[in-house]
Amino acid sequence: MFIGIRDCFHSGMCATIFFWLYCTRINMSIAMIAMVRRRENTTTNNINDDQSYEDSIPTYNWDEMTQQSILSAFYIGYTITPIPGGWCSGYIGGKKVLGLVLLCESLLISLVPLAAGINANLLIIIRVLDGAVQGVGVTAAYVILGKWTAPTERSTMVAIVANGMTVATIVSSHFSGWLCTAYELGGWPTLFYTYSVFGLVGLVVWTTFVYETPNTDPFITKKELEHFELYKESMTTNVTYSVVPWKALFTSSAVWAIVIGFFAFDTTMYFSITEVPIFISSILGFDAKTTGFLTALPSITRLPVVLLSAACADFIIRRNILSILNTRKIFVIIDFGVAAVCFLLISQFGESLVEFMFLMAIVFFSLGFNPPGLNTNLLDISSKYAGIIIGLATTVACIGGFTIPFILGNLIEGNNTFKQWSYIFIINAAILLFGMVFFLIFAKGEEQEWSKEDTIHKDETTNLIQSK
Repeated sequence: MFIGIRDCFHSGMCATIFFWLYCTRINMSIAMIAMVRRRENTTTNNINDDQSYEDSIPTYNWDEMTQQSILSAFYIGYTITPIPGGWCSGYIGGKKVLGLVLLCESLLISLVPLAAGINANLLIIIRVLDGAVQGVGVTAAYVILGKWTAPTERSTMVAIVANGMTVATIVSSHFSGWLCTAYELGGWPTLFYTYSVFGLVGLVVWTTFVYETPNTDPFITKKELEHFELYKESMTTNVTYSVVPWKALFTSSAVWAIVIGFFAFDTTMYFSITEVPIFISSILGFDAKTTGFLTALPSITRLPVVLLSAACADFIIRRNILSILNTRKIFVIIDFGVAAVCFLLISQFGESLVEFMFLMAIVFFSLGFNPPGLNTNLLDISSKYAGIIIGLATTVACIGGFTIPFILGNLIEGNNTFKQWSYIFIINAAILLFGMVFFLIFAKGEEQEWSKEDTIHKDETTNLIQSK
């Protein structure tokens, strides 16, 4: 197994971008606890307000439906842009698109405190635009990965990127909770300004040191280029989209196996990072700082599993122990099946903090098997059109992102109890089981015929290798 310095660097940079994007996504769920003025009849535990800061840090009298509308607005925008974003990233390049994403996202999150102070509807508009920008970012990252990962290392590289999301859940939940209660630093508005600055710094690093393809990277070694040359037929080392086989792509059962799988997985992740903090605060009764800490804890179990499961998958494939398809299926069964059982148990026993945290830790542990299973499968069937496939998958997955908060808002409006929340956990379990069964029936493990067709132009790298 050969993994070069530059392909690791580019995967690491994509992971860093994913980390930052997920941080900005998680922030609102944590900040919402501090932004909303608690009603007098709300009973909570372990909450220690300092009323002297009430006048200096703005709070708002938003009801449950308004809060859920703000949270779900992100996913409305996230639904619109992934498919055009995937095509655009393949056409003009993932580097340029991700650079634009960093710039726009940094500006948008800096406007959150201003928008919230003016009107909740204006904040909803900002959140829709925020989601639209991030929808492009996810697809652009997969375009970069398609050009910088060989088939034998894909599970590991995708896992590195996926861990960016996991680390974001751990770090941002805790950091956001702390900053929201750091009134001397400005409280929750400072949270958005801080991540805006981080994004602008990341933009400088990204535009300076990241390259679209291996053969355009002046820092890559001859050995690394030769390694990429071995797999040039199954990689998009230098691609410009000309004619995309849209009909074949949209009617492919292999594509829809991934799309439905992403819908199930992403709905679970969206719920876990968006609604679970609200559950911990409103049902278990903790303030923003403690909620951030408790939200981060279960994610720790996913961190090592992602890398270990990916290395295991690559080992199984290289040694021909199992076929690529059967390897992906086994990891999907562990991923979706275990998480679904845990959600069903939470719906019965999750009112206790210990049981809830234990079961959520197992949920995140099982979700760590996703990158070498579902995520990598889209590169198996077509690395050429990975951006478009992930765009389609992300678009469909967003249905869960904005419908679950809507359903939850209606369930708990005026009746915010554990019994009402238990229905949402059961719904998530059902979605996971549906996604697992659909993937097991329709998934494929090899590049599809429509992807092999000569619909793109590749620049040869041989001359560049010789010149090195």
